[in-house]
Amino acid sequence: MTEPGPDPIRRRAATEVFRLANKTMESGMHRTVDKAPKGKGWVDCAMGPEGMMCRPDKVAEAIGYFAIAYEVFPDIVALNQIAIAHEIIGEKQEATDYFKRMKQQAEREKDDIYRQAAETGLARCQ
Repeated sequence: MTEPGPDPIRRRAATEVFRLANKTMESGMHRTVDKAPKGKGWVDCAMGPEGMMCRPDKVAEAIGYFAIAYEVFPDIVALNQIAIAHEIIGEKQEATDYFKRMKQQAEREKDDIYRQAAETGLARCQ
């Protein structure tokens, strides 16, 4: 007997929340080095290339949306985004916790790419 596949309704719902999380994250990131961001609240990212700026409140909001998406449908991509977002705003312990969860899930799913990504993230957080 085979196990049933992923629930398509939950996957669609999680995808919509994930899209909202991505839009929120994008509105909280500034990657153009030669052009200053408009508005208030911009700071240098704790992790990332030189010149990358973020609005920590928007990144934190995105983390919340990614977490909801993961609760609805536990896709490893959401764990990755949560961990990276915590890194961006300098929350190393939280990032470490999510990279560990990501590694465990990758090992259960036999996903070497995300396992390696989690290990790389854990090394950055040391």
